[in-house]
Amino acid sequence: MLKNKLKAIGPGAIVTASFIGPGTVTTATRAGASFGFALLWAVIFSIIATIILQEMSARLGIITQKG
Repeated sequence: MLKNKLKAIGPGAIVTASFIGPGTVTTATRAGASFGFALLWAVIFSIIATIILQEMSARLGIITQKG
């Protein structure tokens, strides 16, 4: 059932929707339409940086036992 799937997602969908608002979607769409694949390097860089920062945050959380 769709209702059970939505319950499983929980508050993560709400947080994501508030973080990625309509302004972000509009800006990303306009940049993609204007520059095409020329900005692909920025996406790859941001993915790598996000992975590194999340991994560092996870290590700090595990070591300090704090959220």
